[in-house]
Amino acid sequence: MPSRTSCVLHEVERALKSRVRKDPEYKAFREKTTRLKVLGLRLPIMHEVERQGFAFYKKPADNILKTWNRLWQTSNIHEALYLPLFYYRRHRERLDTAHWSVMKRWITRVENWEHADALCALYSILYERFPALVEPTLKQWNRSRNPWKRRASVVSTIYYASAKRKAPPIQTVLSLIEPLLGDKNPYVQKGTGWQLREAYKLSARETLAFLESHLLELPAITFSYATEQLPTRTKMRLKKIRLALRRTD
Repeated sequence: MPSRTSCVLHEVERALKSRVRKDPEYKAFREKTTRLKVLGLRLPIMHEVERQGFAFYKKPADNILKTWNRLWQTSNIHEALYLPLFYYRRHRERLDTAHWSVMKRWITRVENWEHADALCALYSILYERFPALVEPTLKQWNRSRNPWKRRASVVSTIYYASAKRKAPPIQTVLSLIEPLLGDKNPYVQKGTGWQLREAYKLSARETLAFLESHLLELPAITFSYATEQLPTRTKMRLKKIRLALRRTD
């Protein structure tokens, strides 16, 4: 008799496979980003599959979480791992401490930036609601050997700046970014640059002072991301100072 996990996997994966159409260029593009099996489905199709629902959607919230957790830990299909992330982004109001206790372990299966950032979107919501619970884990991840944990430690703080959301103190955000300025992993470098860009939108003075004090430490990609939203004159001034510092270093 099939196990509950295998039944759920079969239902979810069958729904995804039924929507596959020949799209070799897109499939090849996605295969470059992950070691998981890629079906080649585009994001709108995956969102539609998730919204149409599955039999386990009728169960209580704790059962739904357990089911998504089993799928996350066992499926080898790239698109399947997107679905629990889409589900909880759509039902973000349901996220509570029980979800954090389960979802914080999901980062260990991450091996591509797409799943990483979709998961960090949920982490950022949980961090906003339960900072005292989530922040110690982010600080631990900040020192991890796992580059996806290091990226998550900063990307989960602000994610995208919004007046509708309560961001953590800028000092906390910058304290998590600073130890990663010398990180050699390109995805960590991009993540720190992205969060510096978002931090500037919320706390321009503090973030600009941070950038000015770390100009030589910023990898090129981090500097590029971090300064995207700066006024042109400010950005050019920082570039000139950075160049001059490199010449005298």
